[in-house]
Amino acid sequence: MLQQLNQLMDEIDSHLTEEFSFEELARTVGLSAYHLKRTFSFLFGMTLLEYIRNRKLACANQDLLQYVKVTEAAFKYGYQSVEGFTRAFREWSGYLPSEISKCSI
Repeated sequence: MLQQLNQLMDEIDSHLTEEFSFEELARTVGLSAYHLKRTFSFLFGMTLLEYIRNRKLACANQDLLQYVKVTEAAFKYGYQSVEGFTRAFREWSGYLPSEISKCSI
């Protein structure tokens, strides 16, 4: 099971800028979407959706440190608006994305 979860993490990381289907992810580990969600939550203490969101925001943070514009990072990681991205980023990190961009200068 550990090998399948590592495979799942790799699959998520390699497709962070795309939309996810829980059914497709579940096929990666050979479980139903329902059982994948339950197993993931049990093992990691967060939902699969929270994990994906955290990974996207962590990667967006890295992009912002590499001088990527806030708007570009927001749309790259699937946010529909810069405001939604800014709200999620601030909730996740405690900082505005623009503050991270300024730190990298």
